[in-house]
Amino acid sequence: MRPEASTLRRLNATTVQKHQCTASLGAKAMTLSSWFARSQSNFIVAPATSFRTRVTRLVRVSAALAGGVALSACATFSADTGMNVVAGISHQEVKKDVVFTRSETEALESRARVDRLLKRPLTVDAAVQIALLNNRSLQAAYNELAIEDARRVEASLPPNPRFSITRIASAPETEFETQIVVDILSLATLPLRTDIAGDRFRQAQLRAAEETLRVAADTRRAYYRAVAARELVRLLTKAKSQAESTAKVAKKLGETGAFNKLDQAREQAFYAETTVDLATARQNARSEREDLIRQLGLWGQDLDFRLPNVLPVLPRRPRTLPGIEVEAIRKRLD
Repeated sequence: MRPEASTLRRLNATTVQKHQCTASLGAKAMTLSSWFARSQSNFIVAPATSFRTRVTRLVRVSAALAGGVALSACATFSADTGMNVVAGISHQEVKKDVVFTRSETEALESRARVDRLLKRPLTVDAAVQIALLNNRSLQAAYNELAIEDARRVEASLPPNPRFSITRIASAPETEFETQIVVDILSLATLPLRTDIAGDRFRQAQLRAAEETLRVAADTRRAYYRAVAARELVRLLTKAKSQAESTAKVAKKLGETGAFNKLDQAREQAFYAETTVDLATARQNARSEREDLIRQLGLWGQDLDFRLPNVLPVLPRRPRTLPGIEVEAIRKRLD
């Protein structure tokens, strides 16, 4: 029986079992290596047709061997690039959806959701959802997760074998030598490298989930600060108006002698101080709004969103959370 036929039958059996564990990959590669070592031979080729036939047969066998080694890898790409863990943690902690935008269709769907949320006065829940859909740094973190998934698959693949055919012609004989070279060390450490890559992929999933929670928390904080700054401007505007009226009345009373110079100066100083506080508050309100805009990832016409004038009403009694420290330590992702 010719060695090519027996080797092709072994390759067919290897192809059928292509989804088995990678632990057997080293043994298969050693079998292929030993066969090629035995197949190195010297033979005489008289007619040209015999030479072409043997070379064609050798190329087919080499291609089949390469296919068998490649198909014996176990790891495949994740269906959602590992976003199931991120989505689960996000839904459990912040009750919001996360989307990894990988196509133009998904981008248009996210854009439509953002537009619907911006048509109404912005609430804290709507702000968090917009940030999870539209924040650029968060999408960059999800892209890093997809890259780590590709590295995991790459680490689980066996090294590519190298094939060589050498022809040495000396009349009246032609000598051929065939070789296959496989990195045995890489094959031996393949299961360990696969496990390490899997651990790094799971770490990347937790980092992406941590980034999602961080963006949600920063957005919530920026929202409350922007609304508080807006309410402070409204209150200082009223105070400035009242101080201005008081200063005018004090001036009129001073002209009649009912107010002395010290009282008039005191009212004028209070009016000037209120004017400075209002200018500072307006500048701070613009800064806080810009910070919120950055967290939401908005630009252009989206900057005209509406914020409420006042903060939500505080609860009548503070909530008691006796196990908050233990819960925080238990749920931390780092």
